[in-house]
Amino acid sequence: MPELPDLQVFSKNLKKRIADKKIVSADIFNRTKLNITADAAQEKLLGTRIADIVREGKELYFQLENANVFSVHLMLKGRFDICSPDKVSGISNKILSVGFEDEQALVVSDFQGLCKVTFDPVIPDVPDALGEAFCFEYLLKEADRNRRKNIKAFLVDQKIVRGIGNAYADEILWKANISPESTVGKIPEEGLKALFGAVSSILKDAIVKIETIAPEIISGEVRSFLNVHNPQKNCTDEGEKILVRKIASKITYYTEKQQLYK
Repeated sequence: MPELPDLQVFSKNLKKRIADKKIVSADIFNRTKLNITADAAQEKLLGTRIADIVREGKELYFQLENANVFSVHLMLKGRFDICSPDKVSGISNKILSVGFEDEQALVVSDFQGLCKVTFDPVIPDVPDALGEAFCFEYLLKEADRNRRKNIKAFLVDQKIVRGIGNAYADEILWKANISPESTVGKIPEEGLKALFGAVSSILKDAIVKIETIAPEIISGEVRSFLNVHNPQKNCTDEGEKILVRKIASKITYYTEKQQLYK
């Protein structure tokens, strides 16, 4: 599943390629994945332009010049493709295709059928992991409210903080030296400070690395640089053995060195 760093890079690259281009066609291939009718979607899209593309949590928001907005949540395997109109038919499991005046089309597809397209979405009031509202005081408050919760489950809960998924939760906990088996309420304030700092540093560093490795990426995942959540590695660069087990219903990668607070 694309997570916050992937989506941040997608938004930048999609904006570079399709922003400010007039929309001349809009085809709906799977109405069940939209929150409005196909006719209503076409009415909102045709004749306008994409003014901006921004990331909100695990979704991309396409802001249109006519003041409408549609969001795309790729879920596990959804993807974006940009191609010429004659290539659209060759893309399987399409949900939506938006054609532009320069003979290019943006296609949203998902072979698992989980991807969602929402017109005029409401932005949740839950802080984004890289937003100003996600401050240390907020983290302390939520930690106190969720004292019995497992820390891995806490980090990936989109009702607590938006944008962090399974892979980056492991990276953040490794950076903060906290075991993913820890209980939130048992972690001391110093540990929560380390966790808070790790959220920003891990996510921002990942964005830079993804842009370096795959500068034009608009779909998929780049994971080769990850420290622990990396099936290609048996040990960290420091020589620590990487352990793998299911924690909080997620396949989790961690090391014995990480401090357990139970």
